[in-house]
Amino acid sequence: MQDDHAHCDHPKIADFTNLLVRDVMVSRPKTMPATASVADVRRTFENPHVVSALLVAGTSFAGLLNRADLPADASASVPAREFARTDVPTISPHARVADAIAVLDAADDRRLVVLDDDGVTLAGLICLDESRDSFCQSNLSS
Repeated sequence: MQDDHAHCDHPKIADFTNLLVRDVMVSRPKTMPATASVADVRRTFENPHVVSALLVAGTSFAGLLNRADLPADASASVPAREFARTDVPTISPHARVADAIAVLDAADDRRLVVLDDDGVTLAGLICLDESRDSFCQSNLSS
């Protein structure tokens, strides 16, 4: 079986640590409305590549759900927001990539919510691939 990570052409973190978060973030991450149900999020998680569900109310960050945040016995009709975390680490688009990587390492996570200077508006998302040495998707051309 071929190791896909050995041939990954995603931008390597080491090449961009001196840039700003806005240079490497996904500026239009996939989001779900804050009114999404548990069933809606479960459908999103049917895609094995989806690691997190970002909930938004308009342009405002409303919460983040990872697969483990959604209890298996949660009723499909319940608002997913009841299980979403709002106390997740965030970063400004004006921060250095090196600072974003430090936050991700401290949280042992691969996703970092990027909020505008108002601390509410979703600006983007930093995404690391499974190896944690490359951006899985970003504004950079690979």
